Amino acid sequence: TASPTGAPGPSPTTLPASPSGSPAECVSQSVLTCINDYSGYWPKCSPGQAKSNSGPGGYEFGHYCTQEWTDALNEVLADPVVDKCSDTEAIRRFLAQVAYETGYYSTVYQPADGGAGLIHMIPGNWQINAGDMDSLWPGQDYAGAAKSMGKDFFQTPAYGWRSVAAWFKTTNRVIGGCGMDLFDEPYETQTKCILSRVVDRQEAYDVVGGCMAASATQAPEATTTPAPATTPVPASSTTPATTTSAVTSTTAAPASTSMSRETPACVPIGDCGAHAWCDQDKFIAYCAAHSSTEGRCLSVFCKEASMPEPEPESEPEPEEEPELEPEPGSEPEPEPASSTAQPASTSASAVDTTSPENACIP
Repeated sequence: TASPTGAPGPSPTTLPASPSGSPAECVSQSVLTCINDYSGYWPKCSPGQAKSNSGPGGYEFGHYCTQEWTDALNEVLADPVVDKCSDTEAIRRFLAQVAYETGYYSTVYQPADGGAGLIHMIPGNWQINAGDMDSLWPGQDYAGAAKSMGKDFFQTPAYGWRSVAAWFKTTNRVIGGCGMDLFDEPYETQTKCILSRVVDRQEAYDVVGGCMAASATQAPEATTTPAPATTPVPASSTTPATTTSAVTSTTAAPASTSMSRETPACVPIGDCGAHAWCDQDKFIAYCAAHSSTEGRCLSVFCKEASMPEPEPESEPEPEEEPELEPEPGSEPEPEPASSTAQPASTSASAVDTTSPENACIP
């Protein structure tokens, strides 16, 4: 785990207060750890996680989703310069890009090329980025701190998330065809203006959306009979939607007492009820709402499940009738073949564990 040098620098501003007087929370730490928990390839980003894998070689790992880092993220999102605390879609894109760039918030420095930051920034851009931070938030001498601290500047909560925000706002101009406020741009445009080309980062976008949706279900429930839950749904198309849609889920009563209990065609890929950030019942409702008309699941956190075969109702056995002698010359009619066909079983979709990013469930 990398530690800052302790060089003096500007202190972060006070996090804006909510109407209740407590600091504004745009993103909870549980969302960040949920995103990191998805990956079985990258190590944990907070000491409290249960993961124990050490991660691949060639990186310097640290804990960049602790509460301190989460507070710094919220400070930036709520800052009037950024002003995205209530923009769920902008936050989703922002967190997904950083998750892809940092191995799910586990590394902000690569010794192989000297690149550092919550977005991988080559040393030649460090001072440009710090200068942009000074332009956006004057009087803090970020450039001086970056010059004295080097890579540790980007491994410090007070500067790390502001550095990314400055790149999104202005520093991206160093890439040809960019120079725009990336907070308001589509996901693919953000990728191009971070990496200089477009690559597929859809998985990170889907993971972040799923964790944000799971966190959104944690609101306290009323003691009276609640209305059907409304769950924010991550976009599932190749091009992420610019807004987060909502789906109302309801639970249908069984059609008959003689039928076995039906399971939704789209179910969670696992039981996350042991985690504080997850409500398994609402996770089940979330997946049920993501079943297409063909019964396919439209979320990375859900899978298809076999529907149980109805239990046939018992019928009284008919009374035996005396056998009649066939009339001469007549042949007995053949018994009709059974018309009850056994339905083919629907195989549950398997979780892809061949990709390192698909080895963990929420």
